Amino acid sequence: MPYLKKFAVDKSWRIRYLVADKIMDITNVIGVENAREHLTTYYCQFLEDTESEVRTAAVRRLSDFGKILDAQFLITKIIPSL
Repeated sequence: MPYLKKFAVDKSWRIRYLVADKIMDITNVIGVENAREHLTTYYCQFLEDTESEVRTAAVRRLSDFGKILDAQFLITKIIPSL
């Protein structure tokens, strides 16, 4: 998890882009419960990133990543980030 945090908040937009683009692969490796606990904050940050490439990668994974989240979280965190 420390490396995941390091890469998710990296200064380089290309690194953040890769994490956003591969978020479902990461979810499959660490498990859904860990993804809910650790990745949702970063996912919201990706949706609000200053670089359009990172935002685009996050939005492309929205339908897949949204399936692991509950409706309340989608309404309170994800929709405002969009």
